[in-house]
Amino acid sequence: MKRMRLPLWIVAAGLGAWACSDDDPGADGAAGGGTGGLADAAFEADRADGAEPPGDADASGDAADAGPPDAEAAPPCPADMQLVDDFCIDRHEAPNAAGALPLVMFTFDESAAWCQARGKRLCFDDEWTRSCEGPTGTSYPYGDKHVPGTCNDEEPWKLYDQSKLNGWPWTVSKPNIESLTALLDAARVASASGKVAADHVEALYQAEPGGSNGGCAGPDGVFDLCGNVEEWTRRRDGGAGKDFSGSLKGRYWAESRTCQNAVTNHGNAFRFYEIGFRCCKDPLSPE
Repeated sequence: MKRMRLPLWIVAAGLGAWACSDDDPGADGAAGGGTGGLADAAFEADRADGAEPPGDADASGDAADAGPPDAEAAPPCPADMQLVDDFCIDRHEAPNAAGALPLVMFTFDESAAWCQARGKRLCFDDEWTRSCEGPTGTSYPYGDKHVPGTCNDEEPWKLYDQSKLNGWPWTVSKPNIESLTALLDAARVASASGKVAADHVEALYQAEPGGSNGGCAGPDGVFDLCGNVEEWTRRRDGGAGKDFSGSLKGRYWAESRTCQNAVTNHGNAFRFYEIGFRCCKDPLSPE
């Protein structure tokens, strides 16, 4: 019978285990690992003989050095917002969705609460203006000359009845509202006067779905900053007292205004059938 030749590292391991004991000062040595020079010699001999000890490491060390792949850096703004200079701004008027009709009948305070519930804030007036006029300060998002039909600002003006609008319920323009339909439905079921107000708002309403006018976008890709619905912003200078913090920007579907124009004489509790808003927030800081 042919004798089977054991690899020398097995023999060396057995000898090393016999040679080391609790009394052996070299048993816990940092370099030997318990087998000493005999195991090293056996290892080299076995290499020459072609045998490989178990768990042999890749000489390149790539496996040991490889760490998890670098995680992609988080974008500075959410996907539904655009980075402009040092702030993020909603691409569309609230509820900030392409193809959605803009919300109206929100006061300044209600608009701020809606944004806050989504981890955002009302835009400052200068942020809004910068998004509209671009880095060169044009009068409109698309240039210095008004071009009829580029933005939704050429609709016919309709006579409104303020007494009907006054019946709008104070309990419905809240952060949980996600669409114009939901807002009008909530007003209609709130009270009889709420139904009258909602029906009147719907009859007056001439805004178009967000992003419908592709040319009505600033150089940074923010839509409907002029026309469609007028937008609440927060005055950077604090306003004329605690109850006049807002600046209305962009005008609405029946009147053209420039990026720089503003209306500042309405209080924080004012609401109207053609006033909406959009949100801003500070960008994430790079790590």
